Amino acid sequence: MNKKCEGCGSLLQTKYKSMEGYVREEKYNTASLCERCFKIKHYGKNDIIDIKYDSHRLLRDLSNQKVGLIYLIDILNLNENNKEYLKYLKKEDIVVLTKKDLLPKSVKDKKIISYFKENYKTEADVLIISSKKKYNIDTMLKILENNNKKEYYCFGFTNSGKSTFINTIIESVGKKGNITVSAYPNTTAEYIKIKVNDNLTLIDTPGFIDKNSITNYLNSEDIKYIMPKKEIKPKILQTKPNFTVILENILRIENIDNNKTNLIFYMNNNLNYKKIKITTTDSLKSLPKKYVELKGDEDIIINGLGFIKVTKESKLVIYTLDESIISLRKKMI
Repeated sequence: MNKKCEGCGSLLQTKYKSMEGYVREEKYNTASLCERCFKIKHYGKNDIIDIKYDSHRLLRDLSNQKVGLIYLIDILNLNENNKEYLKYLKKEDIVVLTKKDLLPKSVKDKKIISYFKENYKTEADVLIISSKKKYNIDTMLKILENNNKKEYYCFGFTNSGKSTFINTIIESVGKKGNITVSAYPNTTAEYIKIKVNDNLTLIDTPGFIDKNSITNYLNSEDIKYIMPKKEIKPKILQTKPNFTVILENILRIENIDNNKTNLIFYMNNNLNYKKIKITTTDSLKSLPKKYVELKGDEDIIINGLGFIKVTKESKLVIYTLDESIISLRKKMI
């Protein structure tokens, strides 16, 4: 009898340690988790597995069936990449903006939803949640139960909060959520079907890999370190000629305009932010760079890390691990 890992959905197997679903032979009969999920759950460790996954084919197939779709988006990484997936949603589907607990409490749902609908055209309903704080989870469950869909597929980019969302929904009806949750990519390896009640089943799917995310250039420990875990307190650093702003060893921003500019960072509070005088020995200048010209009231997105609000016209040069992770958008907050 084939057994599936309760954490990632992979078929348990004892032959190939580097592949999904591996468990030691002597543990097979009693195991409910594969070795990788066990390590994530109990030790916070992860062996990243490269899973080939055709996200567009999945959505094309699902959009032609009588199932519901829930598209989950990390609210800190709201960028143009989401638009190519929003086009598959129908009016009865749902967009869920996750991790509301990371934004300052002063940021209101109404403002974010209005911004989203204006800039990311979709007919689907939009709801903002925090699985960690159980914010709007009861509202979400009522919406799902009142719709005529018995099955909803949950999809989104890696680390969008899909598995945490499903676990929280399950726990809200008094059951135990067993899906493995972590900050690492490819934690969910196969579809996981979870029956919430007699009228509702949620299906977790492997996360889409965002080729323009900073996480593609970091190891698993660095990914865990950069992810914010509590409410962000925006950090303001002023740039001026002959000075540069540096964030850890992954980001360097230099003002090449004559005007002073305030950069407002919406990123992990615990990262090391500093402003230093430009020197010829600055090692981060060897990183790939991108010139950006801002018109004012725009956000610079460092995909996978967060965003920086810039309130006035500016000319900047940004050094980071790859220029593809940098993009601009109309300010969200």
